[in-house]
Amino acid sequence: MLIALVESFTDKPWRSPATFTRILESLKQKWNAVAIQADDGASLKKRLSELGGVGDVFVFNIAEYLDEAKKQGFVPALLDSWGYPHLGSGAKAIALGLDKAETKVALRKAGIPTPRDFVARPGDTPGSIFSKAKEIGYPLMVKPCLEGGHIGISDDSIATDEASLSAAVSRVFNLLSQPALVETYIGGLGMREFSVGVIDTADGRIFTPIEIDYDAMDVNVKILSHDSAVRDLERVKPLAEIGLRKEMEELASRTFDAVGASDYARVDIRMDDTAAYVLEINLMPGLGPRSFLPQAARDLHGLDYPALVRKLAEASMLRKLGRSS
Repeated sequence: MLIALVESFTDKPWRSPATFTRILESLKQKWNAVAIQADDGASLKKRLSELGGVGDVFVFNIAEYLDEAKKQGFVPALLDSWGYPHLGSGAKAIALGLDKAETKVALRKAGIPTPRDFVARPGDTPGSIFSKAKEIGYPLMVKPCLEGGHIGISDDSIATDEASLSAAVSRVFNLLSQPALVETYIGGLGMREFSVGVIDTADGRIFTPIEIDYDAMDVNVKILSHDSAVRDLERVKPLAEIGLRKEMEELASRTFDAVGASDYARVDIRMDDTAAYVLEINLMPGLGPRSFLPQAARDLHGLDYPALVRKLAEASMLRKLGRSS
């Protein structure tokens, strides 16, 4: 079996040339693996066909788009349409995960707690937005509906009144040209935040629950902003309490199943004195050596980076091809 690693570079550290080099080196320790690049779908299909038939190539892909800036070339959909088995969830699940509002609809259908919310769209009147906000109650968190990687999240994303809500929603409309998800800000007494990786290995499902260590972070507001990610300010610590750890793992597992995920994902959860709430699921979480999931896999399960990459590839090939080599 030949493994084709799709290289799609961005300024994100988990999509850097160094990350792809580490992945390729890890795969080559067990399989025949090559890296390929493409600017568009036609080029990608041509490169894959040159490597062999659909049954002879497994695609190791960690990118949503070939051109992320323009959101063109949705890689999972292309691979699904051509029949190439690939790492990660199918295009339908990934598209759902990329839409925060629709994800929350799926969570509620599955009985999974998530903050109350509404979607503000360009063209909505200020009065209608303020009316919906009043129904939920301040403070509110304002996020772009269709972004990942904390894009569009800043200290100003928390709205405490109509003026700050209007400003936050307008930023999403004007800078990102998309609807804004407005939801209850979970920041009450005893607020804690967790990131729970879910990995379906060949030997069963394992979890990588960690807690966001805001006390160790140089931030003014306890949120994971885009700035904190770019500046590498994010810090985590083990989730020590066994009972709480089990609760977070169960929530993450139910979320994974609710959206039809496959292979691996990361679920973000916040809790305060009211309850624990699933914020979102990332179906293509960062696989850079310093990303949450790889670090936690190492610390909690003794999986170093090469071992994690190989375990992901092996389990996915077994699941989708019935073989790992």
